[in-house]
Amino acid sequence: MPHSSFQHQVNSLLDQQVAAGLRGDFDRGWEIALELEKIAPDDPRPKFNRAWYEMRQGNLAKGFELLSYGRWVKAFGDQPLPTNKPIYRNEDLRGKSLLFCSEGGLGDEIINFRFTKNFADMGAKVIVTCDSSLKSVFARCPWVSAVVGHKAAPDVFHDFWVPGMSAGQVLGIEYKDLNGDPYLGLDPEYNFKWKKYFDSFPKDKRPRVGLRFYGNPKFEHEQHRKFPKELLINAVGDVPWINLQKEETTLPLNTWEDTLGVISQLDLVITSCTSVAHAAAALGKETWVMVPVLPYYIWALPGEKTPWYKNVRLFRQTKFGEWDDVFDRVKVEFEKWNLK
Repeated sequence: MPHSSFQHQVNSLLDQQVAAGLRGDFDRGWEIALELEKIAPDDPRPKFNRAWYEMRQGNLAKGFELLSYGRWVKAFGDQPLPTNKPIYRNEDLRGKSLLFCSEGGLGDEIINFRFTKNFADMGAKVIVTCDSSLKSVFARCPWVSAVVGHKAAPDVFHDFWVPGMSAGQVLGIEYKDLNGDPYLGLDPEYNFKWKKYFDSFPKDKRPRVGLRFYGNPKFEHEQHRKFPKELLINAVGDVPWINLQKEETTLPLNTWEDTLGVISQLDLVITSCTSVAHAAAALGKETWVMVPVLPYYIWALPGEKTPWYKNVRLFRQTKFGEWDDVFDRVKVEFEKWNLK
């Protein structure tokens, strides 16, 4: 087959696979993954797409391995660190310095930060690079030796380094290895600040609920996870709710410390699939996440519970673009929750 015709066939199958995923036809998406594996075994794009399907079937380590192929087509992770030191490959870390380079969006940085504990438990002195807004949050974790901004990363002494979004692959993580425990903590000053703020209001027996409606509008797939905010507002009825949408709220959520401080005073967070969802979950707060029909890879495993966080409940969209039935379920479950 001429090269151009072959590429057209591969591209067509990739498009069909995406369409199948957006329809929720994951059986067809998997069939296409198997077909592409046969006809284009060296193309990184089918490998990257297959990662999600492997994770859906319970093969997390295999999924991590295949996700790394997305780096070849700039669909996953960031640019490699300019360093002459090696990426960690199962060497003895006792007494060694490991630079953990956070990648992706803020949600990705929070998701993968959990793996820094694994490296510390292996004897490494762990230095983390991250977005400047998260530096103080990560620096509080006792197993981390230091935290710096991304720009400072090349100047930090290290024996090995790890791209944050490949940490799960490097560690060979399977679902059984995820304990789902919280791993972020509160700054005492901000905890006191927001406890004092909420304590200043008259006592109310009703629970406090935080709502987050959408994520970064510049994210290329934001339209997949965004829902009409009225649906969520109606689902919680007359229960007082706190707006965690920093672009809209009257609360000064200027820092992650403020956001975490507010979340700590809530009984429940209900949110779209955003960085706030991961922050609330990693803090240990009960969190309900609205998940689009073709979800992010950490939600690939079916069901309403997830091994990534013990305290998260997933409400899954069943048809692309339609959220009414999702929030019908949220309303029913919220009424049950509110009666506890």
